[in-house]
Amino acid sequence: MVQGLLILSEYSSVNSVFRSGLVIAMKIHTSMYTAQSFNQAHSDSQKNSLNQYDSFANQLNKLNKAEEFQPKSAVALLTKNLPLLKQAKALYNTAKDKASERVDDTLSDRERSIDTYKETMIEIMEMPIDVEISPSEINEALIFNNLSINYLDYKELKVRMEMLSLTEQDIDKDSALHRSDKEKLRNMTADLSAQLQLQLDDLLAGKDKPDEENQRLNFSKQINTQFEDLGLNDVDKFDLLKRMV
Repeated sequence: MVQGLLILSEYSSVNSVFRSGLVIAMKIHTSMYTAQSFNQAHSDSQKNSLNQYDSFANQLNKLNKAEEFQPKSAVALLTKNLPLLKQAKALYNTAKDKASERVDDTLSDRERSIDTYKETMIEIMEMPIDVEISPSEINEALIFNNLSINYLDYKELKVRMEMLSLTEQDIDKDSALHRSDKEKLRNMTADLSAQLQLQLDDLLAGKDKPDEENQRLNFSKQINTQFEDLGLNDVDKFDLLKRMV
């Protein structure tokens, strides 16, 4: 009987120790699981925060781009393929015909060509131009109006620039001109185009259009001065040697 009680007592002690060990093990396991869960939750929270930050940054970037919108960018898209060339060619031929009437027929071919291009440039910059809005341009013109940009003024400047481009093409093909003549005349067309581009930029920036009458007089004076300064009536040494060979 006593032996049985001793065995039972030992069993109870062992059982108690086992239970204590099991509780400790469960606590350790639970603690490890809780730590892992916390770390995972923290990691997920960080990822979510980063994702939210990226989303916010993207939205902010889009808003900033919208604030930086300039009418000029819309204009560039809308006017890429406007039918300016047809009108520019017709006006260019008119300007060239008028210029030819003011050139002395007794001049040599070279001198007559030089004078004709000079007078043509003056015509291009000074002649009144009534541009037309073709049916295909109506939508663009309405959008320009919504952007507070005068579409007719814009198109007029573009037509004049195209006319200068046509002048330069004729200069390059003119066999009566020397190489130096072509270079000097191209410099003149490039300078005039740059001035028109500045006017175009001012128009797109919402600045008032300058007084046309004074501007035309200035262009006429400027072209005549440039003509004299460039010495277009002088013959380049290279061209002289070329003619002698």
